[in-house]
Amino acid sequence: MSAGEGSAAKSYTRARRQAIVTGLVGLIGMSIGTLIVTGLMGGFSLASLVPQPEVLIWAAVVVLLLPYVGRSDARLALAAVAAALLIAAATAVVQIGGPAGGVVLFVAGWKALTLGCAAVLGSIAGVIHVRRPAKELLVPAAGRQGVADSTATGGGTDPADDGGRRRREQRVAPAILFCLVVGVALFFALPVGWFGVYFSIWDVAEPPTTEEVARYEWTAGLAITALALAMALAIVRRRGGLIITSAVVLVCTFIAAFVFQVPEGRFIPDPAPVVHDDHPVCYGTTGDCPGG
Repeated sequence: MSAGEGSAAKSYTRARRQAIVTGLVGLIGMSIGTLIVTGLMGGFSLASLVPQPEVLIWAAVVVLLLPYVGRSDARLALAAVAAALLIAAATAVVQIGGPAGGVVLFVAGWKALTLGCAAVLGSIAGVIHVRRPAKELLVPAAGRQGVADSTATGGGTDPADDGGRRRREQRVAPAILFCLVVGVALFFALPVGWFGVYFSIWDVAEPPTTEEVARYEWTAGLAITALALAMALAIVRRRGGLIITSAVVLVCTFIAAFVFQVPEGRFIPDPAPVVHDDHPVCYGTTGDCPGG
């Protein structure tokens, strides 16, 4: 095998590992998110863990086709997100039965948001996986004393300690991704919960119950807590991409909590009553009432 063929095989293997992690994390994240949302809406069922067809199609495309995209891990990550958006639009058209104006746009938009977020989280996990060191630096037992002496005299750092630090950092990345999955799922639960409270076709929607108000408060609070924890862990471990991702989703969650508030107007103070001190007392028969 020539050097070029060996390099190409190595690049394909690396891309294949990234694609597998991307598809697997996206698939698991979508299942966990669906389980959280359905549980909050009162429809908790293990059947929620069964992925939707568009999620399975996306994962298959990522694992089987995207390793051929190229050597760049960033290119593969972008291709995974783009594939999610295209598959979401295509499956929405198939589900509706053809172009149907606003209906297909709404379904396609919702599928694109949910599957797109799962694809982003999977892509982040795939990039982290292929960019981590291939193996930790191990120090032979016979050489540990020399390393320790060198470290004690200021001659260097212990590679074993550096390897332990790297292992700790690698364990933090899954924790950050898990917090992001929970936070994003709760983020999507906010509009779903609001829709369930206020959607009504023929009659005016009833005021929200105490349980519905409590569900909104718990959903918003837990979403903000999970995303704030993800951002804090990313800051401590200096994960630039995860810091930006966590911050963006956290800001979007604050906006969603305000827009989809239950009950409506809870964050908007009632206007002060208007007092007209300059108008005479009106009894309705004197003809001097303001406005006639």
